[in-house]
Amino acid sequence: MKKYISILCCYLILFGCSDNFLNQENPNTLTPDQFWKTAEDAQSAIIGAYSPLSTIFCHGRLFSGYTQVRSDAVYATGDFAFATSLFNTNPGDGNFTAGWGEYWKVIFRTNMILKNVPEIDMDSDLKNRILGEAYFLRAYSYFVLVNYFQNVPLVTEPAASLAETQQAQVDPSLVWTQIKQDLGDAIPLLPNEWDSDNKGRVTAGAAAALLGKSQLYLQEWGDAATQLKRVIDGEYGTYDLDVDYSNNFRESGENNIESLFEIQFDLTGAWTAGWGSDVPSTARYNSYGFDMAQGGASVLNTWVLDLFLAEQTNDAQIDPRAYETMVWDYPGAQHFNGALFATKFATNLADDPQYVKSAKYVNPNGGGPVPAFNTFGVNKKIIRFADVLLMYAEAENEANGPTTAAYEAVKRVRDRVNMPEFASGMDKDTFREKVRNERVLELTLEDIRQLDLLRWGLLPDRIVDNPDFRNGNLSYKPGREYFPIPQLEVDTNPNIDQNKGYE
Repeated sequence: MKKYISILCCYLILFGCSDNFLNQENPNTLTPDQFWKTAEDAQSAIIGAYSPLSTIFCHGRLFSGYTQVRSDAVYATGDFAFATSLFNTNPGDGNFTAGWGEYWKVIFRTNMILKNVPEIDMDSDLKNRILGEAYFLRAYSYFVLVNYFQNVPLVTEPAASLAETQQAQVDPSLVWTQIKQDLGDAIPLLPNEWDSDNKGRVTAGAAAALLGKSQLYLQEWGDAATQLKRVIDGEYGTYDLDVDYSNNFRESGENNIESLFEIQFDLTGAWTAGWGSDVPSTARYNSYGFDMAQGGASVLNTWVLDLFLAEQTNDAQIDPRAYETMVWDYPGAQHFNGALFATKFATNLADDPQYVKSAKYVNPNGGGPVPAFNTFGVNKKIIRFADVLLMYAEAENEANGPTTAAYEAVKRVRDRVNMPEFASGMDKDTFREKVRNERVLELTLEDIRQLDLLRWGLLPDRIVDNPDFRNGNLSYKPGREYFPIPQLEVDTNPNIDQNKGYE
């Protein structure tokens, strides 16, 4: 799919058009009646629907920064995410607003696809695949919006007028229902795999895993366990753990056997439009890692390192996932540009001998075409098989207790890194806590911990009750476990109310 990632379809300019909007035709501009005609139009449209997810405003950097610093694992010491780290996100922040807007672009574009592609005379298998992709991308966008903003509109049809763009917020349960419906519609339409030229496009396995994850978030334990087990059992294609944990965060491991869905980045193309990226021939950089990295403004809390050091591998070594996740003052530890960690952070280490910085999704050579952002071409994993195994273990435990199947799912994750099996005979509560800790060891810095805390009912208390987890005065108020609605939306849409805690 990387060869398509800079392709943006010409239909994107059609937003807001109506039959009587203009009385004169512009020969240089396509209209809806001209565009939705061919299979090539449909292909261009679906590639354009993926596009906003990889911009610098979304997974490329900014929105990932805002979301990461809301967990107990990491905090920002400055830069654009500092206020959000203290639960004081500015609703008027233009970068924050842009991140929100990228997901609504996906929703608008997929709504257009779902309305118009069924009428195109084209190969039925390809048509179904494109429709399946659209259902998934809409569901994924709403999954992000409802989890981070909670109170959002639900739009499933293209707007025919300005008034129709000013939708009111709905009860979150309606959004969740739509997410599950879209994913259920997507699964039978999508292939188990694509050919090599289309690697990275959505598969049935991705939709099935996101459906299971959605059921897990809704505490539909039995349904979640059943759905995730189907993925594990290979009903939607073959997935397994990559033999090398670190390969998940290297370009050599992109779209590997462990990946169910990942954001496609590519250094090919111009940086000149990098702050938009949603334009033709523009590079797609994974640059958010820099903000989380040894050279950026974010720091990991030492309890994460303590959790890694609390037990050892079967041959008495530190869990190898620790070295991929973070850098601390261990012998020979290096800063990402080659300097010794102990030298680079001597002042910090004098104050805190366990000073920790992140290492995941960071270019080990530093710099890149735009050194200020430590640009990196490695894809960002959204759902990988290890997460599926751990989600299944959690759902199975909640539904049926710590069964043999739940133990076996966790064992597969720990076997890869030579960690000992869980002790047998645990009760449900003990197993639950062990799985939650395992999610930290396996998934830290993968944009998951903050939502785990929220769905477990541990956010904000986990942070409020531990002031040492933040470097600054925490500004939490009830309701701020969710993001604010961007002020631009509140000001321009009379049917939108600001979220509690930000009024």
